[in-house]
Amino acid sequence: MPTKELITKVWIDPGCIVCDACETASPTVFEVLEETCIVRPAALDVEFTKPLTESIIEAAEECPVDVIKFETVATEVSKEELAAASATTEKSASPEAPSSEADAAIAAFSSKTVPDAPEGPVDPAISALLKAVTARGGSSGVAAGGTNARAALDSLAKKKFDDLPPDARYTRVLESSREVNKKDPKADALSRREFVNTAALTVGWLSLGGTIAVSAGPAFGRFMMPNVLEEPDPKVRLGPKEKYDAMEPGEVSEDSKKDGIWMIRLEDRFAALSTTCTHLGCIPNWLESDRKFKCPCHGSGFKQDGINFEGPAPRPLERLDIKLVDGQVVVNKSVKFLQEQGQWDDPNSYMLV
Repeated sequence: MPTKELITKVWIDPGCIVCDACETASPTVFEVLEETCIVRPAALDVEFTKPLTESIIEAAEECPVDVIKFETVATEVSKEELAAASATTEKSASPEAPSSEADAAIAAFSSKTVPDAPEGPVDPAISALLKAVTARGGSSGVAAGGTNARAALDSLAKKKFDDLPPDARYTRVLESSREVNKKDPKADALSRREFVNTAALTVGWLSLGGTIAVSAGPAFGRFMMPNVLEEPDPKVRLGPKEKYDAMEPGEVSEDSKKDGIWMIRLEDRFAALSTTCTHLGCIPNWLESDRKFKCPCHGSGFKQDGINFEGPAPRPLERLDIKLVDGQVVVNKSVKFLQEQGQWDDPNSYMLV
């Protein structure tokens, strides 16, 4: 019984340029994806690839970068199958190419050589492009009526749009747009002009919007932001009570002056004085040697307990709410007690020793 070389294994080496040639020649074996081409899972089966030997060989010949590889084995076939294969090969071959059996086609593919390249380094992109033109025929080959190219084009023309490979879809959309422009020669120029005008107007508005956002954004955000979020917490933790138990009567602690608080020790209690002068809001200084608070702005003077006695200050310093919370001294600066209104007797205006 005669034998014939049939393909039992097919794969794709690295370097695919995603040209769709293989899928056009053998769509049941190859699938072109967005960035590469793969062998369909069914084609990994030996019995699946054997009957598709001719189309796989054609796909390998059409590949412009020669990345489609395959293995063959000699398989016994009947005389009728061999004659049918020979007839198919003769029909699909170009007029200049001699008729041959499948094994002859494989031998011809294996011995195929590329014309001698010019001396010196060759740009890989130019090399791939030249290879594609010579292997697939290019547009000139199609125009000349190459049998394989014309058959492939006729096959694509009969397919539905969703079944076409990406490049064929693009070509069909392009041809459809050309048909529309033939009916209305001004349509293309008009659409381009409208596109440019619309794009320019859009860019202008976006630029204006971006400028406004950059300049007015912070002000708008400040306007929309509630003021309460920017106010510091009026409650200040001054530390454990033991820290102040060691103070003697008449002593002043300036540890929390940065927070606007003086802690003073009276006979049987502690009090928290505001550091703001009641004249025009300056910050007085505690003069230990003179036993008084002295304002550097206008000379107002206050005794250790906060009573005003010299200068323009109209009233004593204000005392602040003070409490013992979980062993910690906490002063609430938002609650004030005024001596002239008799509020220094309020239990919240002092803390017992």
